[in-house]
Parts: sequence; C-alpha cells; structure tokens
Amino acid sequence: MVLTKSDILQGIKTPKKIMIENLNGEIWLRPLSSAEIDEIMNIEAQGYGTFNAKAMQGKTNADAKMNLAKMQEKQAEAKYIAIHKSINNANNSDGWELNEIKELPADAINEMYDKIMDLSGASVTTKDVESFPED
Repeated sequence: MVLTKSDILQGIKTPKKIMIENLNGEIWLRPLSSAEIDEIMNIEAQGYGTFNAKAMQGKTNADAKMNLAKMQEKQAEAKYIAIHKSINNANNSDGWELNEIKELPADAINEMYDKIMDLSGASVTTKDVESFPED
C-alpha cells in the first residue's frame, strides 16, 4: 500500500486506548510527533548539567557537574508535558490542564509516560542498550 501524506500525518492524530494499570483503567493517548519528542528530550537535557572532555596525547580527560535536584525537576517537567500533549486528544472530551496532570500519583505518571514513549516509537529498547559502546 502506498501511503499518502494524510495517511502518514494521521498517525499522530489517532489516539489509542491504553491500559494504565496504576489507574485501574484505560485512557486514550495519542503518539507524539517527532518535533514533540524533540521538545521533551530538550527539556530533559536542560537538567543534565555540564560535561567537559579534552583529548590530549590519546587520553581523554573528562569532568562533569550535575545538579540532581534540577535533573529531577526537568525529568518531571518533561513527563508532565508529554502526558499533557498526548492526553489532550479528540477521544478525550475532558480537557486536561497541566496542573491536573501534576496531581496524578507518581506511579501513574511514570507508567503513562512510558506508554506514550512506546506508542511514539521513542522508547529505549534492549537492542539499543546492547549496541551501546562499552568503552
């Protein structure tokens, strides 16, 4: 089957009914677009800190400064925004505010975020981990 532009773009506009165990029920979530995934990843990256690496005579000297509180804050913000974008779709008649999403239990937030990333094709797979260079 040859796909048309509208067929391809329909993917992010087509919510799927997803079981959320931590909420004991199903909810309609839509996949995130590539641009939305980039936005979420950029928010998370803001919490990573600074990393410096210098190569001299075949050796690499590296140092890093991390702020764990900021890292946690940016990871949480990314999850809330991803859920907000995904849950506000044509199949959910209730409009969700970002503050309402922040009121959900932490386990539900984590599960919903993982399901959204899977649905969007943006989750880390075992193959990704296995192919990551060790040195």
